[in-house]
Amino acid sequence: MSIAQTILTQIKTLDPRATWAWGAKDFVATKNGLLFRSSGMVKWKGYVHITLDEAQDLYNIEFYKKSSGVWKEVARVEGIFADQLVELIDSQVG
Repeated sequence: MSIAQTILTQIKTLDPRATWAWGAKDFVATKNGLLFRSSGMVKWKGYVHITLDEAQDLYNIEFYKKSSGVWKEVARVEGIFADQLVELIDSQVG
């Protein structure tokens, strides 16, 4: 199973409605993670990139805005356990 699919499965296992609540769409599997856009009825609209740090077996989450084709990192959280993914994304996107 790809890393992106594993991440999505873990999120949906923790909270089956989380991606819906975030207005998540445009899912893209990246080299070592998952990128999606958050939109809809949430306070924060932008991109979420979850990557796996294979050496530590932990996740890193980066939150981006994209304006005029330029990506700007808004926040970064490193060293996240799988069971913390929904809570941490909720704290930024929610």
